[in-house]
Amino acid sequence: MKLPELKECFQCFDQYSMLDNIREHSIMVTRVAETLYDNLSSALPPENLPEKRVVIIGALMHDIAKSLCLNDNRPHAVVGMEICQQHGWPELAKIVEEHVLLKHFDDEAYQRGVFGAKELVFYSDKRVNHHEVVTLNQRLAYILERYSRDDPYRIKRIRANFETGFTLEKRFFSHIDFPPEELSSHLQPSTDDFGLTAQDIP
Repeated sequence: MKLPELKECFQCFDQYSMLDNIREHSIMVTRVAETLYDNLSSALPPENLPEKRVVIIGALMHDIAKSLCLNDNRPHAVVGMEICQQHGWPELAKIVEEHVLLKHFDDEAYQRGVFGAKELVFYSDKRVNHHEVVTLNQRLAYILERYSRDDPYRIKRIRANFETGFTLEKRFFSHIDFPPEELSSHLQPSTDDFGLTAQDIP
């Protein structure tokens, strides 16, 4: 699988004019994803999880197009997917495309403790409001206030999307020895390598 190196991710931040607050959000989402991954990997067999570097790079790059799309109606997940494809990162493109809305929900696999990078990035993004770790309910309240426009159809879609997050949370934390509410206190220290070693980085 071809993925960017960490330094290429940060170069892309500059290339695509990522605003500072979105950088901070992306880094915090990556820290959440790393923490979830490390705790799951100590409880589940290796074949149940993707490679750690896929999760880390996916989380770091999930909002690569957000700044570009702030002033128009383009969906940033789709534009981000296109950016990743243009760079020759097709697997990363799929993760970025689905960080807002998962296309395929396989609860049977989740109940068996089998998770992909897309699920980890999707959930991690839902736990970070700006650059702070919040509960899913807090994040849902923010999304409804910011994006629903008091439209019943939009409200219904947003709530349905968060039901996916609540189910994933239940499945993730059935293998983790602390509750979702304590996630922020278990975050890894803030670094630029996100726990990746040299062999983890292509």
